[in-house]
Amino acid sequence: MNAGNDVFPRGVEIVSGAIIRRDGKILLTKSPKWHNKWVLPGGHIEAGERILEAAMREGEEETGLKLKPVTILLFGELINSKDFHRPAHFIFFDGIFDVIGGELKLQQNELTESKWLTPEEALKLDLADGYPETLQRYIGFLKSKV
Repeated sequence: MNAGNDVFPRGVEIVSGAIIRRDGKILLTKSPKWHNKWVLPGGHIEAGERILEAAMREGEEETGLKLKPVTILLFGELINSKDFHRPAHFIFFDGIFDVIGGELKLQQNELTESKWLTPEEALKLDLADGYPETLQRYIGFLKSKV
């Protein structure tokens, strides 16, 4: 049955997001692809690329920062988000990364704005679908490490 290909011409897309952290804060970014809502940097995992490598590559490309992987935080599925600019069926993996260098310079065709915030502050932003759950999971991860 290929009915999904009519709705989702790209099929199921495997993507990754980067929780980029520095000094107790995380980087949130605004994306035109997500109707200018706040998101984590991220993008598609390429064939042959490992999950954390893809998230790190996307995070570095979109922010100009040099990152060090910590762990994969969670995985999930997002089907036809009202916030994304086109119909899409995503399977996503979000990883945690520490900043180890570089200077914040947003990739302008992907991101328009950025803020360093605590996870609790980030939850108050106009977040795209799925991101409140990711931030809640990250807060739980931090509490488990205390």
